[in-house]
Amino acid sequence: MKCGYRRICRASLIWLLISAVLVGCGRKDRDAASDQPGTSQDESTSSPEPSDDSGGDEPGITLEVPIEVGGDSDSGKQNSGSDSGSDSGSDSGSATSEQGSGSEQKSEAEEPEPDPTEDAFRSVRAGDCLPIYRTGYGDDWSQPKPPEPVSCRGNYGGLFYVTRTGGSGLICPNGLAEDSWRYSARSGQTTTLCLKRIWVKNYCVLAIDSGNQRLSFGLSTAVGCDADRVPKPYNRIMVVSDVYRAPADAHAGHCKKNPYDTRPYWVVLVSGGEDMVCFTYPNT
Repeated sequence: MKCGYRRICRASLIWLLISAVLVGCGRKDRDAASDQPGTSQDESTSSPEPSDDSGGDEPGITLEVPIEVGGDSDSGKQNSGSDSGSDSGSDSGSATSEQGSGSEQKSEAEEPEPDPTEDAFRSVRAGDCLPIYRTGYGDDWSQPKPPEPVSCRGNYGGLFYVTRTGGSGLICPNGLAEDSWRYSARSGQTTTLCLKRIWVKNYCVLAIDSGNQRLSFGLSTAVGCDADRVPKPYNRIMVVSDVYRAPADAHAGHCKKNPYDTRPYWVVLVSGGEDMVCFTYPNT
């Protein structure tokens, strides 16, 4: 009985060993199968396209790579279109630049033209002396614009000292032998010169003779002492015989050269009464 029992136990042990060996071989086969890529139906279904070019050796996967490149090619075409757009933008930039150039030309065209008369007025400074005078025709001056300054001790028929300069708001003194000269330019700017006459002997001015030896003098005018005609309303030519520092009781008698001087004289007090200008008929 003991021997029978040992045989049965030995046979059972052998079968257990054989079963263990077979189970181990099956597990190795399954592990080896799971290590091979692309052989699982589940994997090929869940990932129809490879994530990169090294995904596998199947032809379908390899063929899809050029398709993706083709997509890049289309994108390249779009990029090419974008480049074209960039070129267009560049052309548009050129057009913008050309328009800007046109604007500059337009602004240059809108700049006011040079005005020599305005420049001449603006160049005058207080303290200058100008060889000018009124002609007697309306508000005309002997020059269309201020000439170059001269010496204030010059020998001119008309000579004015510039006391002040400014714009349209400048108000000049309006005493005897004081005047103003204004110019309004095309730019809209006005230049004003305040003037005071410097009297020079032996030059003539225009006057209005109202009769009874009552004369009104054009103190800013000048005229040739031998002129045949005078502008209206003037009707007389008078000459400057002398200029003196005015005495306290200045009158025409102070203008006589000597006790035997019988010529008629007229006196005008200027410079606020500090100076007197003596007038008489020319050529007498």
